[in-house]
Amino acid sequence: MSANLSAAKLVSYTRMEGAGSTPVVLGHGFGSDKTVWDGLLRCLPRDLCYIRYDLAGFGSPEDTAARYDPERHESLFAYADDLMQLLDALPHVREDLRGQPVVYIGHSVSAMIGVIAAIAQPQRFRELVLIGASPYYLRTPDYPGGLTQGDLDQLFMAMATNYQAWAAGFAPDLFGIDDAALLADFSQSLFRLPPDIALRTLRTIFASDWREFVGRVRVPVHLIQSREDFVVPREVSFWLQAHIPGSTLDWIDVRGHLPHLTRPAEVCAALRPYLPQGRPPA
Repeated sequence: MSANLSAAKLVSYTRMEGAGSTPVVLGHGFGSDKTVWDGLLRCLPRDLCYIRYDLAGFGSPEDTAARYDPERHESLFAYADDLMQLLDALPHVREDLRGQPVVYIGHSVSAMIGVIAAIAQPQRFRELVLIGASPYYLRTPDYPGGLTQGDLDQLFMAMATNYQAWAAGFAPDLFGIDDAALLADFSQSLFRLPPDIALRTLRTIFASDWREFVGRVRVPVHLIQSREDFVVPREVSFWLQAHIPGSTLDWIDVRGHLPHLTRPAEVCAALRPYLPQGRPPA
């Protein structure tokens, strides 16, 4: 994808809302897409410009065919490069966004995508707000990850054997709360993912180890984390805060890995102090 991305190409996988000239970019996690931010955006200040986008492979079939490269996207570096190309392209759509550093809100895998991009080009970022972030998912003698290699082997085998059955069982675990309507919506986003892309992406996520990178971030970082999250144990959040200089850590009193979807008002309250001042929602 060219750095001189056209406005038409950008619009195909992004959604821009708000009249303000301070850009806030939102990156979703595995299994969802840009619509996962609907509830959160309803309670955020209006005088900002919100840009949410689909990760390559998670949007429409046409967008996936145009942007997703199985070899290139075997590394999160490619997703970080996609993010930086998106930032380069914003002035094609809104000239007043030219040169404006962004507030970046990233969930789960998009948290580390934002970290990588901010290390590479810190001048592009005002601050990072990371929800459910983890630099590494495996447990080791000196690191409190939540999963073992055996857990991952079983997960990958289940995905490869019967993706639909795996997704139906994985969604409630990830969700963490009993809300049939929201769970149905999230399950449908999992079902829409091509199984080969889902498996390949999850292998990339769980094989990634960014522990040596996170301490290089030189923009403000704010961590927001559920109190109970089987993907990211509390100890991982404490580890991350200790290893990112000057970072903050706010807890959301909710279970599950998707608090911005299941409890948007609570996430909004934690997030708002880190946003530039804007008018509250009507």
